[in-house]
Amino acid sequence: MSTRPPTIVHLDADAFFVSCELATRPELRGRKVAVGGRERGIISSASYEARAAGVYTPMPTQRALRICPDLVLLPHTAGLYGRISGLMFDLCETLTPLVQRNSIDEGYLDLAPCGLPDAGAVEHAVRVLQEKIARDLAVPVSFGIGSNKLVSQIASKLRKPRGFVVVMPGTEAAFLAPLAIGKLPGIGAKTEAALQARGLRLIGEVLTRSEDELASLFGSGWRAVLAMARG
Repeated sequence: MSTRPPTIVHLDADAFFVSCELATRPELRGRKVAVGGRERGIISSASYEARAAGVYTPMPTQRALRICPDLVLLPHTAGLYGRISGLMFDLCETLTPLVQRNSIDEGYLDLAPCGLPDAGAVEHAVRVLQEKIARDLAVPVSFGIGSNKLVSQIASKLRKPRGFVVVMPGTEAAFLAPLAIGKLPGIGAKTEAALQARGLRLIGEVLTRSEDELASLFGSGWRAVLAMARG
C-alpha cells in the first residue's frame, strides 16, 4: 500500500432535491417526502424514509402515492436547487481551487494543490467540509476519497446518506473486489443480470477470467472493464 495520501474526492449530495426542500421546511424532516409532479409526473427525488417505503426515482407519482399513501409530495421549487448547488460548490472551492461540477448534485475535488501531508489530514479536511455544508446549507452530502475518479465515485455511493469512505492508494482492487459488478460505470441492471446469469457477480471475479472469457462477456470493451476492476 502506498504512503501517499488519496487526493481525489467525489461529492454526492443525498436526495438532493428533497434535501433542499427540507432545508426550507425542517418540520418535514423524518417523514416520507418526495419531489415530483402530481399529474402524469414522476418522482425526481425521495427522502430515505420514502425509499424505505418503496418509493424510488423515476417512479410514476401516482404509483408512489398508491404504495405510500402518507407520502408528502412537494412540487419543484423554481431556482432553489440551482442556488443551493452553487453555494455547495462554492464551499468546496474554499478547500481547493480544483473543483469539477459534474451535475447539480455531484462533483469532484482535487486536493493535490492543498499540500496535505497524509491521509489523516485529507480525511480531516473533507470531514470539516462535510460538516460545514450540513451546517450552513442543511443539506447532507456523502464523500468518497481515493486515488482516482472511478474509485472515489464508487466509494461516495456506498454508505449514503452522510457517507464517508476513504480508499488508500494501492488498495483499489481489494476495495472493489467484493462489490457487485453493477457498481462499475456503464454496467446497468440488464447487463448485470446477463453477467450474473453467466456466473459473474462480483467485480473481483473479472480479475480471475481469461482474456477470451472477458471478450466473450464484454465484447470489444473488455480491456476497459478489466482496468476498472483493477481500480
